[in-house]
Amino acid sequence: MRGYVAAIISLTFAEDRTRLLKLFYTSSEQFGLMLLIGLPALLVLLATTFAGEDERNWANALMRFAQPLLLLSLIVDATLILWLFLEQHGAFSFGRAGIIFGWLICGWYLLNSRRWRFYRQHLANIRSTKQ
Repeated sequence: MRGYVAAIISLTFAEDRTRLLKLFYTSSEQFGLMLLIGLPALLVLLATTFAGEDERNWANALMRFAQPLLLLSLIVDATLILWLFLEQHGAFSFGRAGIIFGWLICGWYLLNSRRWRFYRQHLANIRSTKQ
């Protein structure tokens, strides 16, 4: 969701919104790709917010597919990070190092967190109370 966070931060920068985005992305296509790659994470975030504890709704059904959606998004994001790294001819920057570190933490958490697994399965398996 880096693209969405960067977009929200750029909205608060009143003088020149695009100048702040150019610090993170060299072109508008890269920014658009980040928004597209972050879409599964945004959907899972919305599903987590709207999932019903009492009765089943669309968000509970989406939680069943949250893990594969986020893994697919992480894999595509890793491909984009690699492409950006190669485009810059391997030049090191602390921003890119932070992005890679954040990506590794997200991947590790997604694959190994028992709490995330329990929460996702709990929301996915809620039965409707309407009979």
